[in-house]
Amino acid sequence: MSDDEEVSLEALGLPAFLQELSSVAVALLDDDGHILMANHGFRQLVVPPKVANQLWDARTLLISPRLEDVRALVPYESDTLLLYRGMLNIARADQQDRPMQGHIYRWPRGRLLVAAEYDVEGLEALGATVLRLNDELAEIQRQLLRNNREIKRDKAALKKQMYSDPLIEASDWRRLEEILATEVERSRRHRHPLCLLVVDLDHFGQINDRWGHATGNMILRDFAALLREYSRQSDWVVRSDGGEFIVLLPETLLESAVACAERIRQRLEGQPILPRCGPVTASFGVAMRVEGEGGVDLLRRAERALSRSKREGRNRVTQSVISGQNAASNVSSC
Repeated sequence: MSDDEEVSLEALGLPAFLQELSSVAVALLDDDGHILMANHGFRQLVVPPKVANQLWDARTLLISPRLEDVRALVPYESDTLLLYRGMLNIARADQQDRPMQGHIYRWPRGRLLVAAEYDVEGLEALGATVLRLNDELAEIQRQLLRNNREIKRDKAALKKQMYSDPLIEASDWRRLEEILATEVERSRRHRHPLCLLVVDLDHFGQINDRWGHATGNMILRDFAALLREYSRQSDWVVRSDGGEFIVLLPETLLESAVACAERIRQRLEGQPILPRCGPVTASFGVAMRVEGEGGVDLLRRAERALSRSKREGRNRVTQSVISGQNAASNVSSC
């Protein structure tokens, strides 16, 4: 290599790891075929000069194609630097000529850059390793995605639990405003129906007075479980401070919401929660959101329907019907 000119792989814009790589031979040649720079892989092919400061000559190494022939080639259209791509027959110093796969590039100032695969088997093994590592990485990424989904589900469950009433295992009233606003916005944006039930156990104060608060708490817990049994995973069951339950039913029409309320009412009436306490019934108010209606107004209409159920004798379902809505049959309307 020339002593009066410092040339490095980094200066050529090539990765630094190529300096010591044995499986790939890289060399920069001047216009006379002298080696200006070579990595470890290429130096294995060259006999050191016998005289100090003597230039390293690559012309005798490249048997085919010859450097003279390469210089006469026209660069590839796809790459203005690439002169040759194919087999390079290189004569090693102490072994038989060895064919290698390589490229020869036209470099600035009349130079040539030679790059060849020194150990094809090693490169094939490296390629197989890269493919295996790529498959492993893809599997790791898939596992990370699965873990991320599980973490999101756990966070949602934890958040729901944080706002949960430990007595009845139903979402706390403090969450109602947030939940209702979210579902109203979703209903508005996607034009999906949204229904709301307001439910109150009939004469619950008398149950507490007669059987005690411990029994009353058991009834509340079992009733909340009944509401969840008849609800979907996307529905919300919320209990107010006064003992009323709010059931939010996204993507549900008024007739379906009334049918759901009626099934719960009949189940409660026909199968006492605590047989020793006798039958327990509930009154329902149902409303479906109309275009432009907010959560507060929707809740207020359902509460008015619940009040009418109580005035008409309790243990019944009343629906709040706005003009243009299809009312359910066989239940009261207001």
